[in-house]
Amino acid sequence: MHDRTGKSPVSGNPIIVGNGAPAGGVQALQTLLDALPDGTGASFVVVVHLDPRAHSDLAGILASRTRMSVVQVQTREQLRPNHAYVIPPDRRLQISDHEIAAAEFDKPRGQRTAIDLFFRSLAEKTSDGFAVVLTGAGSDGAIGVRAVKEAGGIVLVQDPKEAEHASMPRSAIATGVADLVLPLRELAVHLVELIEKKRSDPETGELDQELLGRIFAHVTLRTGHDFSKYRRSTVMRRVARRMQVTRTDSLQAYYNFLHDNAGEAQELLGDLLISVTTFFCDAEAFEFLKAGIIPQLFKGKDPNEPIRVWVRAWRGRDRDRRDDSHRSR
Repeated sequence: MHDRTGKSPVSGNPIIVGNGAPAGGVQALQTLLDALPDGTGASFVVVVHLDPRAHSDLAGILASRTRMSVVQVQTREQLRPNHAYVIPPDRRLQISDHEIAAAEFDKPRGQRTAIDLFFRSLAEKTSDGFAVVLTGAGSDGAIGVRAVKEAGGIVLVQDPKEAEHASMPRSAIATGVADLVLPLRELAVHLVELIEKKRSDPETGELDQELLGRIFAHVTLRTGHDFSKYRRSTVMRRVARRMQVTRTDSLQAYYNFLHDNAGEAQELLGDLLISVTTFFCDAEAFEFLKAGIIPQLFKGKDPNEPIRVWVRAWRGRDRDRRDDSHRSR
């Protein structure tokens, strides 16, 4: 359970809401903060595209629209509930232990994706964060929102019809991982409800095998995919996430929602598949491959000498066998 400070049951840190927008999204950020009530218990991180050569007054501008303490991150700041942390010029933000830190970019200007970098850092450090994508040009954030969703977080996107610049929200929506697409003030209302759901830690209850079997049967009937052999821990994490999004308070209530809403089976399917189809789902194995195997393939090779690699294509029943073999390790 969360305490009154809104701490995460996973990390013990405050729930983190990452907000991404370019410099032209300041008005959208103001509107969002203005629509939020006092004391949500979350930590808000604001990542925008700033001129690296100019001083930024963004923290002061946003502070005028909220009672939260708003600070521009200089080096490191302790993550605290009901605080907002703003990116400084010419730096990126990353989560580090119980802190948020500013770091130098490792790419030249024009190739920097500050929003993606923060969302990916958020995904690496917490499984219950929020990624909010606001009005903006370009596609920064589209990679990061998928990482947040894969980690178990929730993705909210400003409705492109309302956005002054629609390409960034549309890019995030095109990934297929957005949980909610809403006008700003409605988005703020739902965000508060979702934060409160995380604070109250929706109860999946003791594992009710019969009820879980009914959920599996319903998903199979609606989608043709059978998840009955999947690891229970993975399934329950994804069901708990959908319970938060659908605002249901028990496994029985979620089953009722699933049964009464035809589109929910497809939403749950998407959540379950994203956890097993991500390419780097076995991080330790791929780190070993990166550090111990791939360098050996090139050792002693001439720069013009070809390297041939075969990749096994998984289809149909092979996917089920892949998941079975993953479980057996």
